[in-house]
Amino acid sequence: MIEQKSFLNRQPIFMQMMILVFLVIACSSIFTIASMILVGPLFGIDGADALILKATENPEGLKKNMNEANALKLIQLFSTIGTFLIPALIFGFTKSSGFDFLKLKTKTTGLIILSGMAAIFLSAPLVNEIYNLNKLIDPEWFGSIGKGFNESEEKNKLLTDLFLFMPSAQDLVINIFIIALLPSIAEELFFRGIIQQLLKESFKNKHVAVWFTALLFSFIHMDFYGFIPRVFLGALLGYLFLWSGSMLVVISAHFINNASQVFMVYMFQSGMISYDALQDESMPWYITILFSLLMLGLLIIVYRNRMIEKEPEPEIISENIHPDNNYG
Repeated sequence: MIEQKSFLNRQPIFMQMMILVFLVIACSSIFTIASMILVGPLFGIDGADALILKATENPEGLKKNMNEANALKLIQLFSTIGTFLIPALIFGFTKSSGFDFLKLKTKTTGLIILSGMAAIFLSAPLVNEIYNLNKLIDPEWFGSIGKGFNESEEKNKLLTDLFLFMPSAQDLVINIFIIALLPSIAEELFFRGIIQQLLKESFKNKHVAVWFTALLFSFIHMDFYGFIPRVFLGALLGYLFLWSGSMLVVISAHFINNASQVFMVYMFQSGMISYDALQDESMPWYITILFSLLMLGLLIIVYRNRMIEKEPEPEIISENIHPDNNYG
């Protein structure tokens, strides 16, 4: 089937990127303002600005007031929706022009979905070792910029501890939604669904697109010690998307990665397990090797089945060309 080019497809890739940036800025601003307005009537808080300032200066103090902590989570929820989800959906559906650009409808199999989820889950010990290696890089090597890295890292750690403080099962459910489910959908649609595919169009090289997207994915999280492991994780997700051709596969994999960490932290805080995921304790070397080999095996399964049940995308022609009757 031949489709006419959409408005976005008629623009050069650079202009498409600029349109995406505009959507991010506009939607993020709208949703941030909306969240700051809503925290008042919903949580009885006067001044969202003061709440955000308190979160950056004394996040530990917010643990004593779960109402304020939940108000902060609402702001985070709206930020994720406005920054990643809405821009990705608007851009993706505008660009589609009759085909499934975001790969939301691409058929896949239960085997591929489970393999992707298991591969990401099994990557955890290796990712943790990469994290420990990343910690060997001293931010002070970067001078005054490194000092900013240190300050940002300390604040990020305090905020992470605050968000992952779960004294009740209700807090676990809230975090599964805010930290695991929503980001897995929004970030995958944005980074793999939009950015990776635009870069693939631009560079004409799928591997460059995967790794460049992984770098951007990691950079946007502003986590110095987590930069390299998050690049690795982003690349894994990128190849899962590339080989499966299915957004469902990478969303499921991203979700299991985030949800498993949230659930393990909850079990530790509840006294069910002795392993503290927030302390980045290394697993025994043989566990890391075993999990890594199993992960590699699952990635091979996804790779070997990469062409199964993929639907061909329609050929796109310019609007000033009129197809003859052979095309209906």
